Amino acid sequence: MARDHKKAKAGFFLARMQDDIKSLNSSVLVITQKMKYLVRNEKILGRNLIVLNKKLKSLEEKLSSGQFASAGSGGSQGQFGEVKQQVEEMATRLSSLQTELQQMQNSMASKEELQEMHYVVDSINPLNFATIDQVKEMLAESSQKKKKRKK
Repeated sequence: MARDHKKAKAGFFLARMQDDIKSLNSSVLVITQKMKYLVRNEKILGRNLIVLNKKLKSLEEKLSSGQFASAGSGGSQGQFGEVKQQVEEMATRLSSLQTELQQMQNSMASKEELQEMHYVVDSINPLNFATIDQVKEMLAESSQKKKKRKK
């Protein structure tokens, strides 16, 4: 009997250890995913910096070569005004898109959260549980069987 108790205790600890390993594995997967996102974002930012530097250099070259007319000419003033207006419009549109994106991100679950919920549901396995109505029905059936046995 002592052996059975030790086996049961060992089985219990083994099951707990398996659950802990699954939990640790899911945490590692979440960290790995975050690292992948960081690397991807870093690459995107690097490319954006390269493009912006090229544009800045070309603009500096145009300014130094005198391709832009002096600020006193009316035609260049109009062009600069149009460009400035377009840039301002784009900036406002970009800020509104950023706020919409932020709202969407706040209202949606992340991939990591979905993975965690999936893990929790898999570990609980709700299909093994009974509803209150089912339990009441089983209790009623069992009480009816007991009454029949007594008769």
